Amino acid sequence: MDYNPSSFYTIAQIAITLTGFIAVLVALQEGDKRFSRLAVVTIFGTTGGALIFPFIPELLYNWTSMETSWRISCGIFGFYHLFLIFNHQVRQLQFKKNSALQLLIVILSIFPVVFLKIAVGFGFFLEYAYEIFLLGLLWCVFIPLYLFSMIILNYTKAT
Repeated sequence: MDYNPSSFYTIAQIAITLTGFIAVLVALQEGDKRFSRLAVVTIFGTTGGALIFPFIPELLYNWTSMETSWRISCGIFGFYHLFLIFNHQVRQLQFKKNSALQLLIVILSIFPVVFLKIAVGFGFFLEYAYEIFLLGLLWCVFIPLYLFSMIILNYTKAT
């Protein structure tokens, strides 16, 4: 299992850029109150994961074996991801029901990624830990882009 953190760092840089861009747009539109607060919080929580988690495997690798490092990193990342899902879904139900497209995205994209990360945490699929971790990071960039595009589409419809 080769470990090259440069792809992780690139994703962290993309997440920083995305977070900054979204923060500026949200700040500019604050008086408008048309942005979904739930979507913005979810975007920042998800990109926050893409900012923090790229550095965890390397930090752990300095103190533990590579296998243990991947197990801990993927396990923590998987449970963080699971927390984000439940937090978002519970809050989403308070405001309105999910659309069929949102539920499909949750089922087809989130749960397999979370399952794989938690499975690595329990010692399964260790030979693919790097790829699974990378998939989780990519997910943490893709979903905020999707949510942001939904915010922008809803905003342009309202004006």
